[in-house]
Amino acid sequence: MPTLLSAEAAAERLGVSRSTLYAYVSRGLVRSQAVPGTRRREYLADDIERLVQRRAARRDPSSVAREALDIHGMPVLGSGLTLIADGQLRYRGHDALALAKTHTLEQVAELLWGAPLPEVELPRLRAATRRRLAQLPFTERCHAYLAQVGADDPAAHHLEPAMIRRVGLQILRGLAAVAVDADPEAGASVAEQLAARWGLGSRARRRVEAALILSADHGLNVSAFTARCVASAGASPYMVVTAALAALAGHKHGGHTMRVAELLDERGEAEEIVVERLRLGRGIPGFGHSLYSEGDPRGRALMQLCTNAASARARAFVGVCDQLLGIAPNADYGLVALARSLELPADAPLVMFALGRCVGWIAHALEQYASDQLIRPRARYTGPT
Repeated sequence: MPTLLSAEAAAERLGVSRSTLYAYVSRGLVRSQAVPGTRRREYLADDIERLVQRRAARRDPSSVAREALDIHGMPVLGSGLTLIADGQLRYRGHDALALAKTHTLEQVAELLWGAPLPEVELPRLRAATRRRLAQLPFTERCHAYLAQVGADDPAAHHLEPAMIRRVGLQILRGLAAVAVDADPEAGASVAEQLAARWGLGSRARRRVEAALILSADHGLNVSAFTARCVASAGASPYMVVTAALAALAGHKHGGHTMRVAELLDERGEAEEIVVERLRLGRGIPGFGHSLYSEGDPRGRALMQLCTNAASARARAFVGVCDQLLGIAPNADYGLVALARSLELPADAPLVMFALGRCVGWIAHALEQYASDQLIRPRARYTGPT
């Protein structure tokens, strides 16, 4: 449900009289809803905030740029991919949580990429190359693979939508194979490749599929914005995904899963650990999300998949944080909890995050290539004159 304000609160937030507020309503600038059983009306908080920001921008244009770079800032790019609103996550109008229960990652890719997936042939790596890649950490392994395959692909810089989708699918399935040190299989889905290498049955594979789908996109986060910046320069999809992976690996983004794993590995009872961390000012990784006041729906959905004894410790932290702090797990926490529940390798949370998000990166690249617009914000100079 949208957040609503009374006439008094809305007028006070805008710094105007109630008659001016009513004028905004009549001009279509603010939407209102009747309060059942009364003659009063309430006003959409989002519309009020939009007007506040617009007026602030007229007074100080530089504030628009500053606010746009904040996680709560004004939108800076148009996108038809993902909507985060009212505690929900939607891909092109479809509830992401519902898609995670019924679809495959490839079907979600078709939705976000705007067309059926093509048939692709995946390059085979030499045995010596595979051995070298297997010795690298996951992100570096992917970077090395993309550098080699991208350099050998004559269509890498053919930035026509159908070709971008073909290259995107090659990247997605190639990275899935590299992630688990397997030969790429052209007909196998990402979840099937992971499940085969991780020794999972059909039910566990379905849970991995859900994790991939819930990771597919999340608006203009730092890795998606990086992908769009690189695409705006006309670089190839291989370069787009390489750059986005670098951003994802940071400890404030996908690399945050490692901090969650460290939390679960600390010795002691969950409540003791949480209280001690708070006393030391260390925070609780994997809980809360600034875009969801009522809790991250992805984290909630992933935790619902963790029901066995192997996930008992992860569920214990969820209970403690809810009781003591009133905060819920986010997607990072849910990915780690699911990996523990299925007894997957240590890098599995980041693997699932990256492979799922690769679909979103390609979708953002498709939008950015189509716009043919270079992203070139200006810096506000703060140095000596």
